[in-house]
Amino acid sequence: MKNFVKVVGLVSCFFVSGTASAQQDILLSQEYFSRVNKNPASTGNSEDVDIFLHGKILWAGVENGPKNMVLNVTDYIEKIKSGLGVSVSYTNVGVGHHATNAKVIYNYQVDLNEHFILSMGLGAGINLISMDYLANSIEDESERHELDYLNEKQSKISPDINVGFELNNPHWTFGVSMAHILSGDTTILKPKRHFYAYTSFSCPIGDKWDLVPILAYMHQKQANVADVGLLAFFQGSYWGGVSWRPDIQDQLHQSLLAFSIGFEIKKFRFGYSYDLGLGSDNMLPSNTHEVMLSYGISKKGNKNR
Repeated sequence: MKNFVKVVGLVSCFFVSGTASAQQDILLSQEYFSRVNKNPASTGNSEDVDIFLHGKILWAGVENGPKNMVLNVTDYIEKIKSGLGVSVSYTNVGVGHHATNAKVIYNYQVDLNEHFILSMGLGAGINLISMDYLANSIEDESERHELDYLNEKQSKISPDINVGFELNNPHWTFGVSMAHILSGDTTILKPKRHFYAYTSFSCPIGDKWDLVPILAYMHQKQANVADVGLLAFFQGSYWGGVSWRPDIQDQLHQSLLAFSIGFEIKKFRFGYSYDLGLGSDNMLPSNTHEVMLSYGISKKGNKNR
């Protein structure tokens, strides 16, 4: 059991931090529905005021396993062709390690022609990261020097800026973004720059079904993670899908397979996903759960865009 805890801790550092000194953003399996926390250019893709809440528990049942919460609130103002929003995320990275990110979002949308819209987005806010080394308990005090523990809690507040672009037409989306662009030399109290790219395409199948293939990519220092997925929508209100998320560099021969389901009734959406760990060297529990709740608040005087 003691060895298993050590393995989980080491692999947690790899997936959550990328390196021993740089924190990595946790990836969500249902970001297709709200990705403003990663790309500010995606703000304002609805005529409603959209409220999205994502909650994720990694390795449920493992004590002090990572947990993540993201709240996105977005709106679009037709008169100024702009999207506005707020994004707040909180991550319990592990024992005594917590990170909070809060930012306001703005984007401007340009009608390139009658089919394509280009969105240019900016997000600005703060990162608050803390690390309490004394929260860790050591069964064998002789091992304390090996883990290089400090004697007091550390915390740091730093400014944070994200930029991004998104190109849309009624059936196709392509986006790129850079997160934490002010980060230079990083520590465990400061996130590394992240680069994101994604595309999706809606393929109608008859009158009731739509298939949406999704391809996404994330780069952060030594981490290169792909996400290949497929969603199936029935009457636009019920969906299910699967995605495969390998580490391209395959340093630990691990990957994730995520299964998702959801529905929308009267502008209320519920989504659930379950992540299954794969790979010959995988020693992590597979019980990772993610829940999405959202609601669209109608505005008076809405007009079709």
